[in-house]
Amino acid sequence: MKGVIVGGTRTGVGKTTITLALLKGLANAGYDVQSFKVGPGFVDVRLHERVTERPCYNLDAFIMGEAGVKRELAKSNADMVVIEGASGMYTGASSTARIADIIGVPIILTVDASASSESVAATVLGFAQYASYTSYVAKVVGVVATRVGSDKHVNDIRRALAKIGVPLLGVLRKEVWDLSRSLTTAPRQKEAVTDAALAAVYDELDVASITSSASELPAHVPVPPLDIKADITIGIPLDSAFCFYYRSNLEALEHAAKLEYFSPLTDRLPLVDALYVGGGYPEAHAQQLSANAGLLDDIYSKAAEGMPIYAEGGGLAYLSRSLAAKDGVRHKLVGVIPAEVQVTDTLQAVGHSEAELVRDCAIAVKGERLRGHEYHHLVAVVDDDARFAYKMRRGRGIDGCDGIVEHNAIASCQHAHVYAMRAGFDTFIREARRYARS
Repeated sequence: MKGVIVGGTRTGVGKTTITLALLKGLANAGYDVQSFKVGPGFVDVRLHERVTERPCYNLDAFIMGEAGVKRELAKSNADMVVIEGASGMYTGASSTARIADIIGVPIILTVDASASSESVAATVLGFAQYASYTSYVAKVVGVVATRVGSDKHVNDIRRALAKIGVPLLGVLRKEVWDLSRSLTTAPRQKEAVTDAALAAVYDELDVASITSSASELPAHVPVPPLDIKADITIGIPLDSAFCFYYRSNLEALEHAAKLEYFSPLTDRLPLVDALYVGGGYPEAHAQQLSANAGLLDDIYSKAAEGMPIYAEGGGLAYLSRSLAAKDGVRHKLVGVIPAEVQVTDTLQAVGHSEAELVRDCAIAVKGERLRGHEYHHLVAVVDDDARFAYKMRRGRGIDGCDGIVEHNAIASCQHAHVYAMRAGFDTFIREARRYARS
């Protein structure tokens, strides 16, 4: 199994476009391909999965540690692994360079060349040599230049890169860039990522050189799954409104429970012993979610009975009393959580987070710490007597707290990852079994 990382000098240079095209093109050429995404985000992961039609996993050293990164990588036995980097090559607590160091994979650096030619080489040289000033071993083995114009522009860049011994492995010309950006910057319209558009990008890449520059991945033995009888059922909302789940979270739950997927847009609550409501775009479907009054009543009643419920991100908004979209129209929702939620134009929180449990709840016990990330445009106005299970040690939460608790339900802005939970989902499973016996 061989692999490469598609990194970048900053966000917005075309990493996702290059990654998707490479994944699709390699699969069409007969390779068995597997994708990963550096960092904690969900949107690019879903784009990968649509193109490859197989699970994509996050690699995040802050959230899961080095052991967790290697554990995720060990899930693949593909011919070729393509890993999309995060933001700039050295940016963040789980940077592309740090992941490259942990797993020993080379980086193909994506550079915006729209306003430069020879300076592209100077930029690449700086990124390549800066690794020696860090604790990381990160090797840049090639470059993809995006937003290039004429053939002369391409040749000038190639000659400049040759001076520093780094090959040009592909370009995205301006017209192809414009097409590709329209397909990867509208996360709710993934059907727009067409094979023809990806083929146009792929044709501009030196695929033979990219695959030959890939390195052998170290062999890691996955942790064997626990052999536990699935004697309970956990409900998982999954549709265009709720689609943000860490794949490993769902896999961990599958070791102990049957997962029952359903759509809050159209379905009633299936027969379940617990409920896990992930994030997504509830604000884009607020009217339809509110109109499914039967499901809202089902969840409210089960929560009052003590059924364990864990909601994160957009799931918090769904469990609140109401959600007001950007147009100001307020829609009634489940009403378990004592809060009113407003969608804003401003990004309210983004980045890694860490929460300390200050009280027991449905997913963890007092004293534990949960790592994850926040990314949302929501403002939650909670009742004065609302109870919180989390004290934020990193991240914003809700005024420094998070994890609103009501009955045996907990709803948080933070998306937590099972690898960062001391006991995994054991507490949640135990609560589900207790409820099932009641």
